[in-house]
Amino acid sequence: MFQRFAAATAIASIAIAIAAIVLSVIPGLSFERIYPVPILWCCVPLAWGVWAVMTPSAWMPKRLPLWGAILGLFAGSMAALVLNLPSRFLGQPVPIAARAIAVLVMTLFYYLMWMLVRAACRRLAGTTSA
Repeated sequence: MFQRFAAATAIASIAIAIAAIVLSVIPGLSFERIYPVPILWCCVPLAWGVWAVMTPSAWMPKRLPLWGAILGLFAGSMAALVLNLPSRFLGQPVPIAARAIAVLVMTLFYYLMWMLVRAACRRLAGTTSA
């Protein structure tokens, strides 16, 4: 279980660092608009680690990306639909259809990121098969 936790938190930490760099170079993006994002990001590695530990044993490691996509669907729904972060970023209302597309994009992104988690789990376990 520790291997799952370590793999998920490592990948999440790297992804957050890259995203923070990208956000810092976007011109015209004020901190007042995005202040909830860095606060939420502080919890992401822990959430990913706990989510990885909760992975059903039958899903390890082959279906780990699908398990991550489920987390992405939840996180994307919270970010785009509940917290309405796209509107906060842009400073103007964003249509619900665009926010729904953002949820789908986030789900796909999580699927891809959890492919990296799966690879990290395999590396930590000392295997490269299945």
